[in-house]
Amino acid sequence: MSLRAGGMVIDRVPAMADTAITPAAVRALEKDAFQLINTERALAGLSALKWSDKVADVARLHSNNMADYDFFSHKGLDGLMVDERAAQLKMGAWKAIGENIAFMKGYEHPVATAVEKWLQSPSHKKNLLDPDWTETAIGLAVTADGKYYFTQVFIR
Repeated sequence: MSLRAGGMVIDRVPAMADTAITPAAVRALEKDAFQLINTERALAGLSALKWSDKVADVARLHSNNMADYDFFSHKGLDGLMVDERAAQLKMGAWKAIGENIAFMKGYEHPVATAVEKWLQSPSHKKNLLDPDWTETAIGLAVTADGKYYFTQVFIR
């Protein structure tokens, strides 16, 4: 792990881009993104978000669908948006829900780059640094050819 302005850079990417990544490695990358986001929130004087496994299921469903069907959109191919996916998976009660998505290919540090790109985008940064969110999770899907599909879902 090395330090970078505004947070950590965590590199767990396989040496070869087309090397299959194990499910355990993907889960570790999801948690790395989560840690980077909470680091950015702390730097902004905000409380840390809690990880939610139920929220992770919603995020992973969307990332896996984007990877499996090679598309990139907040709207799934089934026409569902994040709130509808949460209902479909019986996620439970929440007052508000939000989503950030990212697509990376060819970056040495895809997790750090995804978070950095979110922070550079006003609408994504607003989600990341919204003081009203209480829980979150990141779902990551990685294809054999090195495409990284990130979905972060926020709730309160």
